[in-house]
Amino acid sequence: MLFEVFKVAMLASMACASVLPTSSKRLTPRAAQAADQILQIAPKSSTCANAPAPDECATNVQAAPFLIAAMSKYSIYSVSEIAAVLSVIAFESGDFKYNTNHFPAPGRPGQGTRAMFMPNYVLLYARSIPELADKLNAITTASTVDGLSDDKLNAIRALVLPDEYTWGSAAWFLTTQCASIRSSLQTGSQAGYEAYMGCLGVTATDDRLAYWKQATAAFS
Repeated sequence: MLFEVFKVAMLASMACASVLPTSSKRLTPRAAQAADQILQIAPKSSTCANAPAPDECATNVQAAPFLIAAMSKYSIYSVSEIAAVLSVIAFESGDFKYNTNHFPAPGRPGQGTRAMFMPNYVLLYARSIPELADKLNAITTASTVDGLSDDKLNAIRALVLPDEYTWGSAAWFLTTQCASIRSSLQTGSQAGYEAYMGCLGVTATDDRLAYWKQATAAFS
């Protein structure tokens, strides 16, 4: 089961000095197995050939260690929560093809991460990461994005686009912004998933549900 793969990999990572991988090129056997399961959730993530935004594309193999690290960092161990979070990442990033918003062209300034955060949440997420404090304060010390230029919005976004941050964005959001619905999400029910979508500010459309069902099936 994918849950067991993630659980064992997370426990192993927590025994190390840092839970964040330094490379996605050398996978542990557990991470390699997780990558195979992630492919079931994001079926188009096996290759970046002909990707519309080549510099932003990542494969399931590249994503696996960072997703494992993210679940460990934010202490997400419920199989239903992991499935839901992975489904959101797969949907929002177009099977890991995008790290910033491109639609409508040229894209909304400041929107991005693998969870495709709006700029206000990009700022909140960046503020939550201690090692980014100095760089973020050099851009803005504001607590909101109101009145910030497009260049500043994009500069804030750039701070959280590296792999060690972008893959953790959805996990951070669940644990910090959606605490009130976690018990419902943990039931694994569609009602719980819909509550999660409500917290994200979206509806459980058919295409979102399809990703969630793929993720749920990958755990069975």
